[in-house]
Formats: sequence, C-alpha cells, structure tokens
Amino acid sequence: MVAMDWGLALKNVLRNRARTSVTVCAIAAGCASLIVTAGFIRGAIQELQESYIRAFLGHIQVYAEGFSEKGSIDPFSYMIPDPEGVGKRISGLPGVLQVAPRLEFFGLLSVAETSMPCLAQGVDPRKEISPLLKVIKGRDLAGSEGYEAIIGEGLAKALHAKEGDSLALLANTPGGGLNGLDLKVVGVFRSGTKAYDDRALRIPIRTAQGLLRSEGIQRFTVFLQDTGQAPAAVVRLRQALSGDGLEVKAWYELDDADFVGKLVNFYDRLFLVLKIIIMVVVILSVFNTMNMAALERIGEVGTIMALGMKTKEVLLLFIAEGLILGLLGSAVGLGLGYGLARLLSQVGVPMGVPPSMTVEWIARFPVVPRAFAFAFVQAMSTCLVSSVYPAWKSSRLEIAEALRHNV
Repeated sequence: MVAMDWGLALKNVLRNRARTSVTVCAIAAGCASLIVTAGFIRGAIQELQESYIRAFLGHIQVYAEGFSEKGSIDPFSYMIPDPEGVGKRISGLPGVLQVAPRLEFFGLLSVAETSMPCLAQGVDPRKEISPLLKVIKGRDLAGSEGYEAIIGEGLAKALHAKEGDSLALLANTPGGGLNGLDLKVVGVFRSGTKAYDDRALRIPIRTAQGLLRSEGIQRFTVFLQDTGQAPAAVVRLRQALSGDGLEVKAWYELDDADFVGKLVNFYDRLFLVLKIIIMVVVILSVFNTMNMAALERIGEVGTIMALGMKTKEVLLLFIAEGLILGLLGSAVGLGLGYGLARLLSQVGVPMGVPPSMTVEWIARFPVVPRAFAFAFVQAMSTCLVSSVYPAWKSSRLEIAEALRHNV
C-alpha cells in the first residue's frame, strides 16, 4: 500500500514561502468570511425573531377554538369566557414567565376635529414583556384599569396628539351597538414596526372590556423564559387545557410568523450564494498554486520518478501538499474568524433603520459552532479537489521528457 510522505510534502509547501503565504491567506480569508457571515446572519435572525416574539407574537398564544380561522371576521364570537381562571392555570405551568391577556378591536379615534381608524389593544401593562416597545414620550399605562391610553408614534403624528391630550374612542360592541369613551393620552410609544406604530393605541384591558361591554378576552399571550422552550411548553399547555375548547399554538405555528419564516429562508439562500462564491475563490487560488508548483517541478518530478518513486506516490505527494495548505489556511482562518466575530459582537455594527422599522439595528455576530465545522470541511475539500488535477498531471509525466527540463 502506497502511503503519503507528509514530511516531503511539508518541505515542498514551505519551499516557496511567498506563494504559500498568499494561498494560505486566501484560504484563511475564505474561512473567516464564512464564520463572520454565518454569525451576522444568525445574529440578524435571532434579533428579528426575538423582537417579533416579544413585541407581538409571544412564545405561545391561547385562544378559543375557531378564532384562528374565523376570528378576523367575527372576533367577539370567539372570546375566552373565564380569563382569570384560565390565566392562573397557564401561569402555574413550568417555564412560563408571564401570561398577558389581550383584547383587540378596531375603532375610530378622534382628537379635536381629526378622526382616524385605529387598532386598539386592551392590555395589562404589568404582564407585557416587550423590550422593543418603548414609551418615547410621557409614561406607560399605570395598570389594567383607568381612562388613559398610549398611542403609536405615527398615529400620534397623524392626529397631532401629545401626552395630556384628550381623545375619543368609538367601537362596535359584540351586540352590534356603538359605544365610546374619553381617554387621556399619557404617552407615545415606538414599537420598532412602522405599520404598527401608524395605527395602534393601547388602553388598559379593563377599560377595553368596559368599552366593549364584555368580560372576556380574545387571547392569552404566553412568554417563556427562553424561546427554545416553546416546543415542549406548547405540548404541556395543550395537555393542561384539553377539553376546555381552547387552541394552543406556538409562535412558529401562527400565521403572523410567516414573515419570520420567509426571512429565514431568504437569509439561508443568501448564505448559500456566499458559500459558493467563497468556495470558487478558494478553489481557484489553491489550483493556481498547485498548478504553478507542478509546472516548476517537472524536472524534479522526472528525477524522483527516475530514482524509483512510483506514479501513485507522486500523485499522493501533490495531494498531500494541497491538504497541508488546507490545514494551514483553515487553522489561521478559524482563529481569525473567531477573533473577528467576538470583536464585532463586542463593538456592534450600526446598520441603520431597516425597511418598515422605526429603530436602528445594531448588528451582532454570535459564534456559530456549525459554521466552524463547515468552514474547515469546505477548506479541506476545496483544497483536495483543486489539487487532484495538478497531481494527476504530474504523475502522468514521461520520465525522459520530464528530465529534459533539468537541462
């Protein structure tokens, strides 16, 4: 069995150090780019996913059966009748951090002579967990009762409303009647999503129930300690609430999570294109190095073959040199990628305000272990592939013809 001569291969690699350095740098840059890019994409997805969950979806939602299909047409026919009792049962389950009741409806909002349709949310501010939703003027709601409201930044601008102003909110009751109440603006909020800020206001949930003349709510939004707990928690919650006429869905099962899923697929495809580009660059770089080495060493190859080295040994020698280049380049690239990812995560890269958002996004670059494994495998495999042809070409040299290059 013919074995690789790693010692001779290493000497050959180190013989032309300038060319080897350039090739190692190209491989290292490819590995580091993959690691940093993977961290950037992972960070972007995590940031978007967590913000969307905390601000709007929650980790789990609980509502009456049929609400997900027909709730948008007739929301008041699918109310949860005993919200206090159901809420206590959900809160008692392990891993549940907070249970927030919500009641949503459309209404007509008026300030002075200006009126606009709006999306009203009845919430209990003590149970909402939304780091992205921030009150930028005035203060947040004081509790679950009271005739006060906080309004989105865009809606406030459209109505020329500010904290301290009075506004009138009209809405249809479940019985078909029209009811209204006067509210005091105590704050203006910014959620990070422009479409939401342009049409939403929040009022205490007891006030919303009074306006609608209903004691029920439409949904519970359940927040967990960690997003990764959602699959197990939704199973426990379904078991605990079976037979109560309630539906339990994790955030990734909701129709509103479709935006996040599509964005993840978009980033995955973008990363795939980057992988292919980097792979081509590395292959061309290593191929160039190995091909130049093969051309320069034709006479040398003829000599060692004349001294008895077999064709397979010559083939393996060149492949071993390619693999050594891969090892050196990937070792440098993995270290460089790790250092860059940690440094950029510490510093943060301002990315400006994304489309349809209202807050600036600071990019972080978490270390993704799978990206390290992929970068190493890609470096070694591309070096192997790009070494095969020069190795095969050198091993097929005629000894007499090759020796003439020494003359």
